Amino acid sequence: MKDRKTASKQTGKIVQLLIGSAIVIVFPLVALVRVLVVMRKVREATRAGREVSTVALSIETNLTTFNHAGKAGDPINIQFQGTDGQIGAAFALAGWVRADEIDFITSVRISADSLFGRAYSTAPVSNLYLYGRKEDLAFERPGKNVRQRDHIRLWNTGTNESTDSRPVWIGSATRDVKVELSKTDHLPTHGIGPDLDAERALVVSELAQTGYVVKDTTRPGFGKETHSFNGGGDPYFTDGQVAVLTLANVWTPLLAKHVHSPLLARIVKRMAGILRKRLPRAGQERAAREREQVRNPA
Repeated sequence: MKDRKTASKQTGKIVQLLIGSAIVIVFPLVALVRVLVVMRKVREATRAGREVSTVALSIETNLTTFNHAGKAGDPINIQFQGTDGQIGAAFALAGWVRADEIDFITSVRISADSLFGRAYSTAPVSNLYLYGRKEDLAFERPGKNVRQRDHIRLWNTGTNESTDSRPVWIGSATRDVKVELSKTDHLPTHGIGPDLDAERALVVSELAQTGYVVKDTTRPGFGKETHSFNGGGDPYFTDGQVAVLTLANVWTPLLAKHVHSPLLARIVKRMAGILRKRLPRAGQERAAREREQVRNPA
């Protein structure tokens, strides 16, 4: 009888072990399959946006980004000349950070933080499209909570100016002011503020104060005052100009293009601050003028 009880206990332990092993093996496989299915659906859902965004390949003819459905998104209102490291260093020195990529964890977090009004300084931005792909870089300046922030998406155009071998980047700077249901597909999204020129001016001012901007001018985008709606149905207005910034052609730390947390931002900011004295005179003078203007606005 005792042997039977012992054998029964051992059999029970073996069954429990087998069940536990099955759970450990099967659940991750099910989760992996689910992730792959979702990724495939996301790629299918964004096909229209990617295809439409390949039509206008010229820098000047790209007037807006495109959303996943292929509708015109946020207007292009800023252009850079510089490496990704120089862009990253300039934004880090200005107190901006790289936005997280969209995945299951970051999606859950931004949803929860939006609901409870909590801060999420590296919250992901929704993907927009140019050149058949989503943004290459995305930076943000966090607000008091995840519902409000300044952010910018940038695409490497694959071209460069004749006088400089560094790439030219174009993008869209906008300010998120709320979380809402999209007016087009009724899914949760950020709503942008309507004054795009104010956001463009903010980005120019903050980067100019770092000393990294050695030249800034404008070129026509829409080329005229424009009132319209983005792909999410949010109204906006702009004077139709694109700010064109040339950044200092200097060495930057490798971390500069990978600032995905406030801690890394502080580290890169400190490193970039040490190197600030080596920035070109044009950048330092431009920074001094901008800081004076910020202190004493007209």
